[in-house]
Amino acid sequence: MGRPAAFLFTSLVVVAASTALLPHVVWSFASVVPPICSCRSPLPSSPRRFVPRLQYTVSDYLNNLHNIDDDDTFDKVLIDSDAFDKQLDGDNDIITPMSWGGGNRISKNMYRVALPSTLLQELRNYANKMGITDFYRSLVIDGPPYNPGQEKSVSFQEQNWMVHRPKSHWKSNMHWLSPADETAHDDYLTILSAGGFDKVLESIGAYFNLNGLSAYHLSFIGVSQCERGFIHTDVNDSGVMAFNLIIPLMLVEGESPELEILSDDETMTRFYQYEYNVASMIGDDALHATASCDYMSKGEMRICATVYVGDITTTNVRNLLMSLTQAYPPVGNAKHLLDRAGDHWSKTDVSKRLPVPIHN
Repeated sequence: MGRPAAFLFTSLVVVAASTALLPHVVWSFASVVPPICSCRSPLPSSPRRFVPRLQYTVSDYLNNLHNIDDDDTFDKVLIDSDAFDKQLDGDNDIITPMSWGGGNRISKNMYRVALPSTLLQELRNYANKMGITDFYRSLVIDGPPYNPGQEKSVSFQEQNWMVHRPKSHWKSNMHWLSPADETAHDDYLTILSAGGFDKVLESIGAYFNLNGLSAYHLSFIGVSQCERGFIHTDVNDSGVMAFNLIIPLMLVEGESPELEILSDDETMTRFYQYEYNVASMIGDDALHATASCDYMSKGEMRICATVYVGDITTTNVRNLLMSLTQAYPPVGNAKHLLDRAGDHWSKTDVSKRLPVPIHN
């Protein structure tokens, strides 16, 4: 989720390949780009200026994907295998920059975060108990989905939530589902707590030398079909102090990588395969999209949890507000976010933690 960054592509080297190597791979597409014409308009909150550079339209790019000869070169680019084995124990680093081909970081604010194994089960159980899993099945498998751009208030276990389908330019049946008020939000936070997410917050705070963190925006996202990825950003100009963590809960086995990443200089894309017990962490101005997929014939869907975390300050709060897409936290209310700054982790106060579940 986030604000759009439309883009154009040029001549294409498609790189894909044999699946007999490692299970965790990143497929890659790279482009060689002459400075021909305008790429896209700059994001409103970003001082960066995007120079003219790309020649082909997105349609050209997609058409080329379907016209690859057997003679074309295919390869898989593997992330350093050690990066996939980081666990949440001892003093091991659990945050790893996303890189391709021996350390090539095309997007400087894209990371992988190893998660405690308990988190996956807690979030799955929560989605099942609340009726969220069945709700997604009714939208993206059994149908019909909401109309593009439609949003609606819904109730799960007497809690207020909001479901939203992105507008038609997203070219997918993805729906976003988020708590619509503080009660539902805080209940979601207790599930993160039960799953060990405090350790994740501690690791993020230490890695980026932050003062405090809050999990300020939560959702589930579900999809079964995407015609074409829509490049966008989730967070902009936070001072590398806010991130969106995408946590896979239900994946479709044997399918292509799910996350498309555009390089910071907008000259190439890479595709990342989601992993259970690993979050994709998206930071400032990191351009990405849902990769094309179609699970409809299998009658399956993909569900992820998303957790926005940030060190909220008077300097970055307005930019954080601009990235919000759902009803809670209240859109445009800077005081609401600032009042909750550092609620869930603090460099100097060990009492700052996620709320603990209350067991009846």
